[in-house]
Amino acid sequence: MIKNAHIIVLLMTLLMLSHCNECEDCDGLISEPTASFTFIDADSLLWVENNLGLLTDSLLYIDSVSSQLSLISDYLEDSLTILTDSIENGGLLETEQLLINDQIIWVDSLIFLNEEHDAYYLAEIDAFTEMQTALNSGNVMVDTVFNLFNDQYQVLEEMAPQYNIPLNYNDSLSSFGFSIDGHLYFINLKHTNELVIDVRGKARVSLSQIDTVTSAHNFATIIIQCENSSCKANETVFTCYY
Repeated sequence: MIKNAHIIVLLMTLLMLSHCNECEDCDGLISEPTASFTFIDADSLLWVENNLGLLTDSLLYIDSVSSQLSLISDYLEDSLTILTDSIENGGLLETEQLLINDQIIWVDSLIFLNEEHDAYYLAEIDAFTEMQTALNSGNVMVDTVFNLFNDQYQVLEEMAPQYNIPLNYNDSLSSFGFSIDGHLYFINLKHTNELVIDVRGKARVSLSQIDTVTSAHNFATIIIQCENSSCKANETVFTCYY
């Protein structure tokens, strides 16, 4: 009788778990486990970063030119002061004075032009930095999420930096498809599923050791972030570069 009672309890627990995806709480059962996904446009990010590098190099060059022009301007101003003093003391240096004046005007125009270039490159760097920040945030629109393990899909209507996707608690493999900008991406995850009974006698399926299946995705790069080495459900973030 005791053995039969244990079997009955186990069957009732499994029956309750089988309906967990149909409600939020299931009378105490923890709702289906999830993993978080962030998607980053790797090509656009690389393009932005390359342009930022070129703009930064150009700005450094302009700054070095500005320093040189400032030194030349100071030298010409000092020379003009010396010539003016010499002329006031009877020196015949008016031609040299006019030449120095022309050179000062020319250098001043170069300094002004350089300042305009400096302002332009600073504005461009700010704009590209904002694009870089936006791309790194992963704030992109995922059109549709396909749960390939149960042939279900969800059409999304809002842009988000992170998406929480339900995992397959009935099997140790979760398969997903994501539609982003008209392109379809897929990923397979492996995990350890364990039936857990807590101290209150409530049951749940615990997923841990969540990881990608090698080569079973078409993203450029995937970075996994876990709160600890267990990589549990609801604590794991996948950053996917496409």
